[in-house]
Amino acid sequence: MSKKKVADKRTFEVGGDLYAVRRPNMGELVKANEIRRKTFNEELEAGSLLRDQLEGELRKRKLWSDDREARYQELRRDIIDMEYSLAKGGIKLSQGKDIALKMIKSRNEMVELLSSRTELDSNSCEGKADAARFNYLFASCLVYDETGEPYFPGGMNDYLLNQDSEVSLVGASEFFHLISDTEDVDSRLPENQFLRKFNFVNDSYQLVDKSGRLTDDKGRHIDEYGNFIKWVSDTESVFVDSEGRELTDSGEFNVEASPFLDDDGNPVDEASFATEVKEEPKPKQKRKRRTSKKPSVSETT
Repeated sequence: MSKKKVADKRTFEVGGDLYAVRRPNMGELVKANEIRRKTFNEELEAGSLLRDQLEGELRKRKLWSDDREARYQELRRDIIDMEYSLAKGGIKLSQGKDIALKMIKSRNEMVELLSSRTELDSNSCEGKADAARFNYLFASCLVYDETGEPYFPGGMNDYLLNQDSEVSLVGASEFFHLISDTEDVDSRLPENQFLRKFNFVNDSYQLVDKSGRLTDDKGRHIDEYGNFIKWVSDTESVFVDSEGRELTDSGEFNVEASPFLDDDGNPVDEASFATEVKEEPKPKQKRKRRTSKKPSVSETT
């Protein structure tokens, strides 16, 4: 049996500079596990929730209910049934495309239903402990690609102070893919496999037409930013609205305006409706009447 070759590192570029994330060594893994255990115990003593308590807490906060659970299970069953249909075949390609797109929407809805659970899980004892372990490993394994020197010489503390930088954000994503081997998750989904196999999507799993031009799920052409467009030649396109009506670059309808008609069907002279806006004189400010100050009680005593 052949074994899949495991990559030792992943290289990426930010701002013209090359960086890399490497796999952690045994000593770093041992240290990371110690940090995880310590963080877990600290959070447990501080009263953070355990994952086993999430269900009850979600229901207590009304973030989960029997209706949400029923909808989640319904979506799960539907996806399995649709996956079976794609595996079986024997239907029109257009029907298969519709099924695949519906699977994508159903998965997205499942993710949305679980969003509150995911957020609460990240604040559980286990969630915070896992985050601390990941942070330590990532801070240790992010390096300059050319020299192999660590990007965060101060370790995890340096990373936590700079975790919103572009290098940190891109690097963390690359490191996650490296250690979890989840880079090709999208390619493993049966709906994406179907869409890619029959050229309904490009390499980035964006919907395209037969010519490889971007479309939305209704087949309307769009640009890379999601604006509706209409191709007027092989290389040129114009903006349109959702109904295909041409727009100017500023978003106005690109039409030749015709005069309005009166009830007899004659063109209306729009100039006759123009009214001159006269600037109204500013009202004169009334002079305030001068009054003498009434003495207070304290002044009369």
